[in-house]
Amino acid sequence: MGNSGVKQGKRGFFGGIGAFFRWFLRNRRIQVIFIILLLFLPVFLLVYGIVIPVKNYKPAPMAVNESTDTSKYGSVSLNDQQLSDIQKIIQKENEKAFQMTRLSLAEKDSIYMVLNIPDSLLLLEIKGVTVKKVRILDLEISNSFSLISHENLLPWISKPFILERDLSTIPKSPIVVKQAPKDTIEAAKQSSKPAPPDSTNVFFTLYFDRNLVLEVEQADPLEKFTTEKVVTYHKIKRKESTRSVFQLLGNPQQKDQPMLVKMVISESEARAIYRAVPVKTNLILKL
Repeated sequence: MGNSGVKQGKRGFFGGIGAFFRWFLRNRRIQVIFIILLLFLPVFLLVYGIVIPVKNYKPAPMAVNESTDTSKYGSVSLNDQQLSDIQKIIQKENEKAFQMTRLSLAEKDSIYMVLNIPDSLLLLEIKGVTVKKVRILDLEISNSFSLISHENLLPWISKPFILERDLSTIPKSPIVVKQAPKDTIEAAKQSSKPAPPDSTNVFFTLYFDRNLVLEVEQADPLEKFTTEKVVTYHKIKRKESTRSVFQLLGNPQQKDQPMLVKMVISESEARAIYRAVPVKTNLILKL
């Protein structure tokens, strides 16, 4: 009797599903509504989670002078020559902001970073003198850079960015632990060879103030050196990305989303850059 009841329950469950699909296939209007909703959902998520946040995003909250706000006057049609002139003005203003910021850091005694996006270069400088130049093999910047107005972007790059924290697969200062010899005989027996180089793949992220995030990875990382630190690093980065998406969906108007720059450089350069920059270094961004 018990088995008979279970079988009847299963038949009733699947029978209900079958009845629903038969009703769905017979009702053309319901099918059209279902297809519309199915097509509308991705568009809604795209607009609500990406387009609206990017359109309203400002990298640094600031008060905008009403006299310089031209948005209330509507769009203005410009010819090719006027657009070219405006582009030249924007380039000159960006160059002026870059050089003024560089001059302010040249007065200090600490090492600072210069990220030159147009020339794909990452520099280390001290007192205005370049002590290391690294060619960026692959560079990817957030779409927000191209969507933010020049009036909002210029103040954002007009002063140095300050490093607040970092995340890396390699230590900042490698430490070699050796046991002190008991006497000169034991000391003579110890190997004087240098320690082998660290084989861990180099990935690191530098988190600066004003929401600037710089992600660096070595070119062609080797899978066999995917150590626990590398796995942990990627796990943390995935959690950050997921959290950022959900924050956008929850509040599309928020203005603290990261302005992300990803770059790929050689393994030796990545290792040298991470270990050379001070803990509280500064960065100049040239657009």
